[in-house]
Amino acid sequence: MGMYGGCASDKLILRLFNNADEKQLSELLLQELKHLSDEKYRAFSRKIVRTKQEVLGVRLPALRKIAKRIAGQCPDKFIIGDKKNIYEMVMLEGLVLSYLDRSFIDLLSMTENFLCRVDNWAQVDSTVSAFRNISREKNKVLPVVEKWLKSENEFFVRAGLVVVLTHYVEKQNLDMIFDLSQRVSHSGYYAYMANAWLISVCMAGFPEQTIRFFKSNTLDDKTHNKAIQKSRESCRVSKEDKDIINKLKRK
Repeated sequence: MGMYGGCASDKLILRLFNNADEKQLSELLLQELKHLSDEKYRAFSRKIVRTKQEVLGVRLPALRKIAKRIAGQCPDKFIIGDKKNIYEMVMLEGLVLSYLDRSFIDLLSMTENFLCRVDNWAQVDSTVSAFRNISREKNKVLPVVEKWLKSENEFFVRAGLVVVLTHYVEKQNLDMIFDLSQRVSHSGYYAYMANAWLISVCMAGFPEQTIRFFKSNTLDDKTHNKAIQKSRESCRVSKEDKDIINKLKRK
């Protein structure tokens, strides 16, 4: 019976992981992921996550559990290892980075290497927003976000926008957020959707200021209208405010 056939203890697994080199660790993790895979979930994931990577069909809670174990035992060894262009292995890399109690700036090089491997929204949204120390390092993180928003890589842009909507949506930051939003020029679907999502989050929390933004922004029509649509879909926006912004849609 194999390692994940029901006879191996967690202590044995950890010992195997600790003693493995980068190549062996990747193989052990791949074996574990295949054991946890589900064909129906794989088919579902393929429908909602457009990726060219191989998808095994492992649910996110299981990936989070594995990532926490890696982060506590052998993070650096895993991060430099081969992810074999497998969706779950790449996702694990981002999750492990998010669980490390290190400065975001110290993790920046590894984070950007991870983002270079990303080709879908899920690997961004489930990871970069959860980095442990962003909330304590906002002044240091913001210049990185501004750099990412200028990137030609669609998923760097999305990562920057997701970090902003997760950590910076506060009243005192609104002018800065609206300025960043209007400076996004990437036309990729996942970039403009994240930009619209960001504005809808602002609308939910600060309707008065965001309505003024809707009236005078320089966003392209597609992003402007999508931001209104996402705001109108939010249960956190009042019916009265939804009626107001509906009239601000562009033809």
